[in-house]
Amino acid sequence: MNDGKVPLIGVAWWPHSGGRWFCRSILNQHPKVMGATFVHPWLFYSTDMTMELDITAQVHKARSLPELKKHLAALKTSIDAGRVGGLRTYFQSISDNYLEEGAEESHIVGEMCLGSPIPRALEVEALFKAWPDFKLIHLVRSPLESFQSFAVRHEMDSDPIKVGGSWLTLNAGIQAFFEDNPQFAKQYHMVRYEDLLTKPEETMAKVCEFAGLDVDTTLFSNMKQRWGRNTKPETPASISKQIKMVAETGLKHYGYL
Repeated sequence: MNDGKVPLIGVAWWPHSGGRWFCRSILNQHPKVMGATFVHPWLFYSTDMTMELDITAQVHKARSLPELKKHLAALKTSIDAGRVGGLRTYFQSISDNYLEEGAEESHIVGEMCLGSPIPRALEVEALFKAWPDFKLIHLVRSPLESFQSFAVRHEMDSDPIKVGGSWLTLNAGIQAFFEDNPQFAKQYHMVRYEDLLTKPEETMAKVCEFAGLDVDTTLFSNMKQRWGRNTKPETPASISKQIKMVAETGLKHYGYL
């Protein structure tokens, strides 16, 4: 287990929310931060996805094959244990390899993009079971603004219903975990992309306090180097209306409505 010398911090974001810009052009500029990318598949794939099971179909089969239900339960238990053990080994290896380098940095900040063009859920429960000292920065951007990035790339069929539903689902999954697990509340910090643009010093001061870092002026040296190639900055009103219909609860929660 981590001895506390190398805090592991992940930055999770839904696609086209400015995550790479936040990590690479801001956070990674801090002299104490070593940038990384957390790519372990068990961070993003559920047990059911790993098993490639259609649970609805399996439940129906279990009605005529009662033993199947027991086998499925045993298989799920073993895969869940394997996920936690695998993630623990993964993060320990990252920490050990980092320590061997003898670098001056004191923190490892890993990018955890939730997939693009097909967004995936973050397996937060397994993550904190594997590494209880982990800290998570949750970067959120309004889908009303980021929709055009999907449209330009023809991702998720440029469908506002799909985009709004994905945004709501993935962000709510992270939010729900910390609401249901208050013991990890101090290891979660939400950052709005819009606040990084409008009040960078205040926003980054809070990020640094959360991460256990001193505020350093180098954080702001490359803030204007924004990632992305959005050619249509304004989302049409008809599209925004559909996104609001789908994602209203999340938009209100994060202060966008």
